[in-house]
Amino acid sequence: MRSPPALRAATVLVLGLALTVACGPPPQVEPTPAGPLPGPASPGDPGTPSPALPGDATPPPTPDDEAVSCDGQPTADQVLDVLHDAGLLDGDIEASVAEGPLCAEDWQYTVLSVPDRDPLQVVTSGGPDALTLVTAGTDVCTVEVRVHAPRGIRTAASCVG
Repeated sequence: MRSPPALRAATVLVLGLALTVACGPPPQVEPTPAGPLPGPASPGDPGTPSPALPGDATPPPTPDDEAVSCDGQPTADQVLDVLHDAGLLDGDIEASVAEGPLCAEDWQYTVLSVPDRDPLQVVTSGGPDALTLVTAGTDVCTVEVRVHAPRGIRTAASCVG
């Protein structure tokens, strides 16, 4: 038995709508910068950058591009306190800071060494006296970190390719 044309059309419309709703880029994908792709430079071409020569200085990184030592603001103990408060570290676990805290803007990245476990990566945000746990684990490249963290934090956590 064949279904009426109106029913077939409605079914196709509903299926098409369902497929359209499911499409779209995932939230962690960064947009591709607009503009022309760089091409080969011709000598004497105004506005075309010349190729880099050995010994050319690279521009210094901006504060957002690199995570740097937090210089004790926050301290490693403050990061550990956040993990204890969140219930991720018991009081009897001997965790020590292997790297960091590293800062970029008001975000921090810290790697902890925990006996008989993989290194624990920690991403926090906020000021030293009001740290907020963003995520912790062996892979901290969550959607929130990929979308909201400064590039320096994403780079330190190996979230950028």
